Amino acid sequence: MASITQEEVAKHNKADDAWIIVDGDVYDVTKFAGVHPGGTQILLEYAGKDATEDFYALHRLEVLDKYARLKKGRLADAKGPPPKKASEAIQEFSKVPFAEPAYLQGFKSPYFTETHVKLRQEARKFFAGESMEEALECEQKSTAPSKEMRKRMGELGLIAMVQGPGAHLKIPPKGLCGGVVKPEEFTYFHEMVVQEERCRTMCPGYEDGLDGAVSIGLPVLLKYGADWMKNEVVPPIIMGDQTCVLSITEAFAGSDVAGLRTTAVLDASGENYIVNGTKKWITGGMYADWFVTAVRTGKQGAGGISMMLIPRSDAVQTKIMKSKYSSAAGTAYVTYENCIVPKKYLIGTENKGFQIIMSNFNHERWMITVVCIARARICTEETFKWAMQRKVFGKPLIEQPVIREKLAQMFAGVETCTQMLYDITYNMISMGSQGAEVGARIALLKYQSTRMNHLVADNAVQVLGGRGVTQTGMGRVVEVFSRMYKIPAVYGGSEEIMADLAVRTAIKGYPKHARL
Repeated sequence: MASITQEEVAKHNKADDAWIIVDGDVYDVTKFAGVHPGGTQILLEYAGKDATEDFYALHRLEVLDKYARLKKGRLADAKGPPPKKASEAIQEFSKVPFAEPAYLQGFKSPYFTETHVKLRQEARKFFAGESMEEALECEQKSTAPSKEMRKRMGELGLIAMVQGPGAHLKIPPKGLCGGVVKPEEFTYFHEMVVQEERCRTMCPGYEDGLDGAVSIGLPVLLKYGADWMKNEVVPPIIMGDQTCVLSITEAFAGSDVAGLRTTAVLDASGENYIVNGTKKWITGGMYADWFVTAVRTGKQGAGGISMMLIPRSDAVQTKIMKSKYSSAAGTAYVTYENCIVPKKYLIGTENKGFQIIMSNFNHERWMITVVCIARARICTEETFKWAMQRKVFGKPLIEQPVIREKLAQMFAGVETCTQMLYDITYNMISMGSQGAEVGARIALLKYQSTRMNHLVADNAVQVLGGRGVTQTGMGRVVEVFSRMYKIPAVYGGSEEIMADLAVRTAIKGYPKHARL
């Protein structure tokens, strides 16, 4: 790379010969000025000058990657090394305080070992590296994640890992991210790492379309499916060749699962169920090969519900549903019309499906809280960076006391939820993940996490101002987070239901003779 002096750059200060300096690197913007998205004149104002401060007030680091072809050289007296490529920087552990879990920033933890760190490094390479370009494109255009990317996820063992511990972890032939963690070592803390890293793109629609939906539906088959399902259906899903989704919610039954109306009636032969009904807001439904479906096989209420594995067919139709986040998620309205389902596709025992649904909620809700906290942490880092580099009224934004208070609220919210998550996760390992007590704590954490998300989103937008409500540029991450953060407050159990469940469980455990 050529070494260029400040004096040489200063000579190139005209419209037909314009160089600028950004972070010590020199760029020839003569031809680019005419197509500059922000206008020609504003760029030419910096011709022959150092534009670093204003550049970072207007652009994200990845803009330098995009226009690297314009680079002429580097200042002879540049201070420090050249800036890293954004595509490389995003794959590294951040040194910004509170941007990573504390154990990655010098604090000791009894929960994490070197295997967790190595797993995070490998998972980040995939989510922040391999999949990032596709994620951004699919999120913006509301298009489906590619089958190739899903298969790559399967090859790395990432689909297996977001289902939690179990024998299924042995299915990927190349191991878990190349063998950085062994199946027998794997715990919910390892799954937590992968769940956190899949949020790295901040493309929630793409994330859910790629694997989020599978991690809600597949655990039902792993825990309650017949042997033939585990042997024939599960492996292709784990390897990314097929997908499955959980199909429970209806227009008639959201949090009130016991009120669902989709029916499954045995035909005259007694060998097949005939399924009729509809499901709504089914994440990943547009791409699903299999639908883990709640149906009514008996009386009204919870006692008449069964679970079935239903393959896609002409009798199972899906239609896209547009919601607050990208349709890359494949959120679908599903119709079952005279769908013939052989009895062997029943999951568990007839009329005992409600218990399966309730037990599956624990892992689903835990996963949602992991994702909520991880996204809030990313949003908080973005806000902190902006406050440090943005100048208003002649000084950095961070020097305003009201901004520091907002950041303190964000730091505290993320960290308190994180520690509650660690406590619950430890007890999921030691006590099991299906108990009512653990479920109540998970419900309380889900409530607390989605409330925390509200605070983080509100503060982040206030700090970033107009950029916080702009879908591209400096505020992209904050805009996405603030637009979609309410979705987890509804799915998997609304905030009100979560809070009530936690309190009702506490009431059940209240000692008879406890008095003030």
